[in-house]
Amino acid sequence: MNSVERASEILDVKLDTLSEFSEIDPFNLDNKLTGVICRQSDYRYGALVIFRVNDEECEQIIYGTPKLHYPFNKKGEFRWPDISQIEIWDKLDGSNVLAFFYSHNGTFYLTYKTRLSPILKDGIYGGFLSMWREMLDLNEWIKLASISNPEYNLSFELYGYRNEITIKYRISLDVKLLFGIRRFDHVVRPPSQLFAIKDLHLPKKYVVSDSSDLQDTYLSLQSEMTGINEKVDQPIVEGIVMYAFCNEPSWRLFKCKALDIQKLHWASGGISIHELWTTALNSFENGIQDIDYFIDLLREEYTNEQIERSLSKVKRVYQDAFHHNEFIMRVNKMYFEAKKEGFDVSKNKAETFRFMSKFFDKKEMRKVGSIILKGENL
Repeated sequence: MNSVERASEILDVKLDTLSEFSEIDPFNLDNKLTGVICRQSDYRYGALVIFRVNDEECEQIIYGTPKLHYPFNKKGEFRWPDISQIEIWDKLDGSNVLAFFYSHNGTFYLTYKTRLSPILKDGIYGGFLSMWREMLDLNEWIKLASISNPEYNLSFELYGYRNEITIKYRISLDVKLLFGIRRFDHVVRPPSQLFAIKDLHLPKKYVVSDSSDLQDTYLSLQSEMTGINEKVDQPIVEGIVMYAFCNEPSWRLFKCKALDIQKLHWASGGISIHELWTTALNSFENGIQDIDYFIDLLREEYTNEQIERSLSKVKRVYQDAFHHNEFIMRVNKMYFEAKKEGFDVSKNKAETFRFMSKFFDKKEMRKVGSIILKGENL
């Protein structure tokens, strides 16, 4: 039995939802992690089965941030479970980062990952590793939160205009703790159920009456958020997350998006250009991927019928994203050469761009400048 087959047995998922990996842990550089990552669109989303650490057998499961679902079906019919307690928190629009522990030879190591990557690293579209290191340096509470909750992997959101997805944040970069996933059984707990530490940064929490009708609350908050976005040129609120305690060990998570944001997601039964582009960027997070991988990611959110209906757009957006990806790689490569020659855009912008203009057409230089300045946080 190979590693993918074994992971399929452990996680009880189909083989085609699994991919092998072998990566050096950037936060524990002596450790090489080898295993399988899962793309099953439920509590196993992004889960790892680590088979070896430093080529020594060390089988263990790492549960990640689960997929969030709407509390209604495709027809818009609400389907609420029997809920005894509800908590409502702001939904942030950024990149999810999971803090998790793994063990080797009796020692536990703390590291971090994005949803569909086994470790944290800098990609073409996002310097996730660099940005996260920056946040760790500025926020001692992040590591302390994990150490204070050793039974849990912790889910964080890295957001701001330096990591822009849809929402136009004014803040450059920030991080909030979302919730915990219990390591041994993937039980989800909201931040109120975790061990609190000083200076813990959390999303905004909404106060609602226990006697409020859930559907009325959902629609009222959705209307409120939609109204906020209608008053500005660019959306500034994405939505909320409802944590529901259903007299089970794990809290259930439901998402509610402002109507304007939700419409970007559901475009006349097909898939909007905006959502295709966002997914395409995600598919290239860890380097160039083929169109089959892109379509696999789409299947996590959309039906085969929706994908078929939008197939021409899917192919077109993939090609656009592919060429965009190649262009960014080319810019980054030449800027690396520029820095080797002594140029630094933060110190001599004009001279740096003059050097870069030797390798790009005049009409491309505005885009080149934007990529470089964003990468340097300028």
